[in-house]
Amino acid sequence: MRQKALIGVGSVVAAVGLFLAYLRMARAFPINGDGASNALQAWDMFHGNPLLKGWALSDVSFYPTELVQYGIVQWFTGVTADQVHVTAAITYTMIVFVAAWLAKGRATGLEAWLRIGVAVAILLLPVPGTGYQTLLSSPNHTGTAVPLLLAWLVLDRWRHKIWTPVLLAALLGFGAMGDPLVTFVGAVPVIVVCAYRAIRSRGAERWYEASLILAAAVSVAVSRGFRHLLDALGAFQSPHPPIELAPLADWPHRAWMTARMVGVIFGTHRPGWHPPVLEVFLSLLHLVGFLVALAAVAVTLVRAVRGTADRVDTIMIAAIACDLGAEIVSTISVDLMAAREIAPVLPMSAALAARFAGPWLATAERRKIGQGVLAAVLAIATLTVVIYSPPRADPAEAQVAADYLRSRNLGYGLGAYWASNNITVTTERAVTVAPVTGGGDRLVPFCWQSKGAMYDAKQHDARFVVLEKDRPFYGTPEQAEHVWGPPAERHDIGKYAILLYNVNLLDGFPPPCS
Repeated sequence: MRQKALIGVGSVVAAVGLFLAYLRMARAFPINGDGASNALQAWDMFHGNPLLKGWALSDVSFYPTELVQYGIVQWFTGVTADQVHVTAAITYTMIVFVAAWLAKGRATGLEAWLRIGVAVAILLLPVPGTGYQTLLSSPNHTGTAVPLLLAWLVLDRWRHKIWTPVLLAALLGFGAMGDPLVTFVGAVPVIVVCAYRAIRSRGAERWYEASLILAAAVSVAVSRGFRHLLDALGAFQSPHPPIELAPLADWPHRAWMTARMVGVIFGTHRPGWHPPVLEVFLSLLHLVGFLVALAAVAVTLVRAVRGTADRVDTIMIAAIACDLGAEIVSTISVDLMAAREIAPVLPMSAALAARFAGPWLATAERRKIGQGVLAAVLAIATLTVVIYSPPRADPAEAQVAADYLRSRNLGYGLGAYWASNNITVTTERAVTVAPVTGGGDRLVPFCWQSKGAMYDAKQHDARFVVLEKDRPFYGTPEQAEHVWGPPAERHDIGKYAILLYNVNLLDGFPPPCS
């Protein structure tokens, strides 16, 4: 009892410490239009519009997953730029703990602690720069790892229980409601792996595999049915992701870029963030974990083909393959910023590596060297987490424009997408900016992360336009002048052009998308 109490207290202390460290890292990047849009949606959900009626969301809605999490955090923070950072830090802390729990499996004693140590060593220290933006930023596929890891944890901890398929269907269905990636990286691997195992098994074992296949299929039906129900109730609109098969000639380039993305999430690829010597040292530190994960994937794959691999390990292998394979063969945008698409690969690989390396490290003839390396990696990573304090960025992208608008007491206007909802959030709604984009020779409402009521001239009096001179796709001053004529004033602040008018810009403005 005393040991369990000490472990419980230690876990709480570790969770608080990790949260504070990840919050510091998250603040190294300003929030952008995506996270700010989610913050405004969450506020609307919790203040009289639970179905987000009138909203046009992105192709990943995060409803009812991260948006609910945002709403809960807002009870303590309000709609602020920092609530995006707080939520990101909470999410990554949860990932570290759930991945460690999954890594432990049913092991006890020394092997259990070694497994936990390996998983934490791989996950503990996100790479600055692109890594922070991928793993500690606004809602993206990083948070999707939580329901996936919980689903695998249920399969691992409660094997052959009558309620296991029910919990599996619930977790995968819930995750897919917010992010369709769960269907392809969760349900599909379960169906494929369990079908293969069912063919090779007999009797009760075959029936159990069949029940898991059914659970995965039900999760897809539940998430799709939930979407149809929302449509019937007149809830938000969310377009389907525009994914197609990429031309075969593009696959080598996409494979190379995907490999670099893997390097970003594992920390082995640090694109110019630190001095070269430090980058090389930290990359080598993370390389140890990456190589262990790579070995775990290779060995588990061979065992899976032979039918001797653990069910959960095999499912994680298939999930990792689905996530990486989709990046290579589809038309999903592929650059280092797209590392968010494969974010769940990191915690699943960490858990898999730990489940592979833990038994190996626990053997008497190998424990000294292996444990020494693990202890060194954990010590250096922990020390870095404690002492390294990345410089804090501006609260939000377009902060300089937000400060100017607030200083002029300008309360409502229009703006390019990356200088709209983020201004609304960073000024705590003192300045509201509705997103617009370029449409031919004029500006039009941007039907992405926006609400139709934002463009209602009866409710709002818009007197300015904020445009980015280096992103003409989202609108130009020339397009604004084509609609409303020359502005009463124009102020160029950095890359932002702010046009002020003496009329309500929403009068006669094109209606938003239905």
